[in-house]
Amino acid sequence: MCWLKDRPPNGGDGGRSLYPHFHIIFDAGCIGGGEPIHSLAMCNVYRTNRYEGRGGKDMDGSEGREHIAHMQIDAVSRCLDAEAACGRGEACIFTLTTAIRLLGVDWDPLTAVKPWWRLGAELLQVVVGDKNNKPRDRLAKQRPGTRQGRYPATFFTSGIPIETVEVADGVTCTTPEFTWFMFARFLDLEELVILGDAMMRRYALHDQVTLESFEDLLCRIERYGSEHGMRAPKGIRNCRRALALMEEGTDSVRESILRLLLIRYGLPRPVVNYPLVLPDGTLVFLDIAFPDARVDVEYDGRFHQNQWAQDAQRRLAIELAGWAYVQVTDEALATKDACRQIAELVARYLKERTGNDYLRDEPFDLRAVADGRRKGWKRR
Repeated sequence: MCWLKDRPPNGGDGGRSLYPHFHIIFDAGCIGGGEPIHSLAMCNVYRTNRYEGRGGKDMDGSEGREHIAHMQIDAVSRCLDAEAACGRGEACIFTLTTAIRLLGVDWDPLTAVKPWWRLGAELLQVVVGDKNNKPRDRLAKQRPGTRQGRYPATFFTSGIPIETVEVADGVTCTTPEFTWFMFARFLDLEELVILGDAMMRRYALHDQVTLESFEDLLCRIERYGSEHGMRAPKGIRNCRRALALMEEGTDSVRESILRLLLIRYGLPRPVVNYPLVLPDGTLVFLDIAFPDARVDVEYDGRFHQNQWAQDAQRRLAIELAGWAYVQVTDEALATKDACRQIAELVARYLKERTGNDYLRDEPFDLRAVADGRRKGWKRR
């Protein structure tokens, strides 16, 4: 395994358990030193061309597709330089925030994760197997937080098999599913659902992942623990809850937040990106749809400010097809009162069209929704 050239001493948070089989083995240090070594392998950035020629709606109001691709290229460059400066023969396996950047996932951990400096974007996060966690790798002459060399990094160890993907020639990171699992320690349930959604985007930079692939990962982890006499890793129950709420084929973080908001207020579980054929034969995809009631909830991010005329025509066509249309913007999600108003409006349309009054006075705790502990709601 590629280890730090200068390692912090024992003490501090070194060795703090994240899971029974997944924990930090020391605080921080640096990979290599000196000047970066630039590589021609940049031309092989993992599936960057998946966005080329793609049309469609705003992918995320805060992180455009082009910006995400640039962040991915920058991450690959940093990791290539770090690998080239490393003196050990075995390749690093990058994970957590670094893996999110390498995979080009449409999600920013810096806005979601509690203030854990080890997950900062300025650091490279690396995971190793427990057999690589040797006592000498915990020792150093420097104090915790001292960073020498060019590539400050934090290291984690895993007692379960690490699942990896090569994102570019010479750069390996944890798979999207395994990265999601590792983040479970740092995220609350809502953010874990949002991250899972982001990894199943319709137009992802990485290979497509599905709900089934997340389920398979959790089954492998549980089976491995059972076969080796280990208890299930801490956080896997939260993963199970998140999996019950995640959706494939979403387009943005805000759409995920909006969907979770509606179901927390007692509304039925909607369909994401529902295909609707208009009377003129045009196929459109509705962000959040309640097909039985013919109610459409659309999130319009900043991207839509530049195409208001096109959006107005689209809305008119959907309404002429007999659908109720609810438009939601960033401002409408800014406060608790504003969120309540959205839920009330959608619930009113549902009541008018189905006769059922779903709206709750207070929103459900998301764990109760995930566990199915709510009257009048069933998982699809």
